[in-house]
Amino acid sequence: MEITTTELQALEQAISKSVKDNADKFTRDLVIIQNRLYSQLESLSWLQRRLAIKGQLPPLRGWAASPDVLLRLHTHIMATRPRVVVEFGSGASTLVIADALRQNGTGKLISMEHSDYYGAQTLETLEAEQLQGWVDLRVGDLEPWEGEHLNPDSAEKPSRWYTKSLLDDIEQVDLLWVDGPPGATCLFSRYPALPALADKLSPHAEVWLDDTIRQEEQDICERWAKDGGFVLSYYPLEKGLGRLIRKGSETNAVSEPASPDDLFDFSISDDQQG
Repeated sequence: MEITTTELQALEQAISKSVKDNADKFTRDLVIIQNRLYSQLESLSWLQRRLAIKGQLPPLRGWAASPDVLLRLHTHIMATRPRVVVEFGSGASTLVIADALRQNGTGKLISMEHSDYYGAQTLETLEAEQLQGWVDLRVGDLEPWEGEHLNPDSAEKPSRWYTKSLLDDIEQVDLLWVDGPPGATCLFSRYPALPALADKLSPHAEVWLDDTIRQEEQDICERWAKDGGFVLSYYPLEKGLGRLIRKGSETNAVSEPASPDDLFDFSISDDQQG
């Protein structure tokens, strides 16, 4: 079968257009990645300037919180001077929060961790910076969660969460930072955080949830806002941030809020987010 000159020209034009379109897309994607990398480096630079620690931060890639959200955490804590901060999932955030509390000269961080290994790493880092006095690090295995959960009863992985007895003496929490347990624990693994502490929050408490570029975390935020009467805002950080505040409370803006659809679409797999 012979190809006519007209057909050959049409084929060449189609190939040329495809190559150009692919090149344009590659260029756009490269610019997006460069901009986001710059954003994280810029946030890391500002964070390092704010911190009073003498050593270096743990690696802030993979499961760790990103520099942009850690910068906002540190800035928010120094501005609002919370008395009690609770976090689920220890790590770089523990060091950053403790540093802000020490610079404020007031407050306490209660940090929940399910892994002995990561708990030991966190404690070692705190001790190296003489920050252990600002943190009550509590380590306990994940256990079955018996309360209400978004994880369906038919799910492959049953609902598990931190040992509830670790929360018994907590009260008047001003800031709840949720970055654990890992998303692979079960569906909607971080949902119990607010139900477990709902009656332990101060009147002006805020709840921050990391990783809201994931649909599960967005669903959790929406449910928390609905059930708890919170105002929900999303912030377009690298992995996304959901922020819940009491209706009628004065707010301290950490950045311009966005809808979930405005969050970065840069692909980060679940095993990189924790």
